[in-house]
Amino acid sequence: MNQNKIGTIRNVLDGDLIDYLLNKYEALPHSDNGARINADTLVDQDYNKRFNEKLAKILSPHFTGIINHATVYSDYHPGGIHSDGWIGKPEKTKLGKTFVLPLVSEYENNATVVFEETSEEAITYNRASGLGDKGIASYRQEKYPSTGYQLDTALRQRWLPHLNEDIPFKINSVLKWEVGSAIYWPRVNLHASAWFPKNTKRKALVVLTNE
Repeated sequence: MNQNKIGTIRNVLDGDLIDYLLNKYEALPHSDNGARINADTLVDQDYNKRFNEKLAKILSPHFTGIINHATVYSDYHPGGIHSDGWIGKPEKTKLGKTFVLPLVSEYENNATVVFEETSEEAITYNRASGLGDKGIASYRQEKYPSTGYQLDTALRQRWLPHLNEDIPFKINSVLKWEVGSAIYWPRVNLHASAWFPKNTKRKALVVLTNE
């Protein structure tokens, strides 16, 4: 198990596994939430037991616990600040990690920005950050809290120029995307997609775990 809470694990997927995951994405039903097209693998369903086991085998050296959700995303618009916490009611076991495994990444500076602030409930600040309801399915919209802090303008312009200026959160890490690798952080940490250009292909597998 990797003891660091936030980081990158290199060489997790080889070419055959990437092809397998992309083919899995194409074979599943798709939905569009205004920022991305996703194919929900529903790994907790019996008919996807083998897919769940395959993901667990790939990631098991890097976490303890269980995989309870996985989705392949095809992003076409950078998203807002949110957490991957519980939705509707607290989950029965302790929240674990979020893993993002890039499968296609044409823009060389694709990244995920992870903040120091946290929320155990799945919340989003899309409306507060100027994105409205774009990309929101079931997360609760929140207003920005008063933290007494505002993200440095140069940092925002470098990584998050698609968001409004008054971001009240501190950046912990900027995790660059590398096809074949995995980036990870605690599910409770607020995070956001870094900006990327329109019409660049960008797909990733997102996996949520519990301890």
